[in-house]
Amino acid sequence: MSRAKQPTIAQILSSADSSTQNIKDASARLIAIIDASPDAFIIIDQDGKIELINAAVESMFLYSRKELMGQNVNMLIPGSLKNAHDDYLSSYKKSGKSNIIGTGRKLRAKKSDGQEFPIYLSVGEVKHSSHIQFVGIIRDISSEEQYQATLIDNQQKLMQAARLSSMGELAAGITHEINQPLSAISNYAQASKRLLNSPDTDHTKTIYKALDTIDKQAQRASDFIIGLKALANKHASQRKRVRLLPLMEETVMLAKLDARVLNHEIILHLQESQDIEVLADPIQIQQVLLNLIRNALDAIEQIKDSPILIKATRLSSSDIEISVIDCGKGIDKQTTEQIFTPFFTTKESGMGIGLAVCKTIINAHGGRIYFVANDPKGCIFSFSLPTFKQSQQQAKEANGKT
Repeated sequence: MSRAKQPTIAQILSSADSSTQNIKDASARLIAIIDASPDAFIIIDQDGKIELINAAVESMFLYSRKELMGQNVNMLIPGSLKNAHDDYLSSYKKSGKSNIIGTGRKLRAKKSDGQEFPIYLSVGEVKHSSHIQFVGIIRDISSEEQYQATLIDNQQKLMQAARLSSMGELAAGITHEINQPLSAISNYAQASKRLLNSPDTDHTKTIYKALDTIDKQAQRASDFIIGLKALANKHASQRKRVRLLPLMEETVMLAKLDARVLNHEIILHLQESQDIEVLADPIQIQQVLLNLIRNALDAIEQIKDSPILIKATRLSSSDIEISVIDCGKGIDKQTTEQIFTPFFTTKESGMGIGLAVCKTIINAHGGRIYFVANDPKGCIFSFSLPTFKQSQQQAKEANGKT
């Protein structure tokens, strides 16, 4: 039998050199890929010491590679979060269990100049390494948070514009509502002066009654102005526990400032909202209901003796539905498809933001807004809201996920 030819020493060394070169090439390619990433990559050991970084770390944190290598990674963490990071590493060394491997979360990080900025951090463990190592992938989300803040600010401005638009359209009713108590105050004051100048009889009781009426009319005007200011003012969303029935009744009273209501009855079927409470911003919910009522008035303006019906319906033990029902001209198919689109309007002087703002508000409250045709004619606009207990549960679940 012939023996298999054994490789020479030169061939073995050549093969070893080739394998080493392949490893070097693979390592170089991997480093190039990691350095090309816009996200920062940091590898640390079990004590938190930095063993490897990519180029994005230097530009993101404003440190050089030399300044970072071998240092504890907590130098990139704000002081308020350092203890939590150190406790995590200490707990891992004792138990060998990690709670954040394979998960991502939002945190704050710190640059070399002390500036803090928001990041999204994903953590993984380096498998098959000679020692325990963790890799952190860090994304700077400053621009995303700025965009979100701008979006929220724009929504607030849009809501403010819708409120001011509604107030402008209600100007005639506002003038009437203010003039009524002012006229009453003036009339009772003049009558009191005449009684005081009359020496024939003691008019003390009558004058006291007149003064009491003046006081009530002044309070009426004051209450109206306070409510008007609250509706018109720009404010951040302030949700609180609110009884739905009084909120709706107050909104309907405000809607009656529109002179057109004199020609159209508003019928309330609100029994099912009697004991309902919601977690809501009352000004924003008033804004939604007021907008729907005013749209209904637009729809029936030319239809004599056509009422508006407002009713509350329990959808379930956890949700309540508020509906504004009119017997107007209805909505055509083309309008239906764009009804909640910002700046779309069928009104000559409309801004096209009312229903878009309503949808934003109701969605933010965990509800829905929608409409259907009314039989035999007209339209039904409805929005739903979770009741207070259901809102509490959703808040607890949301907190549990953070």
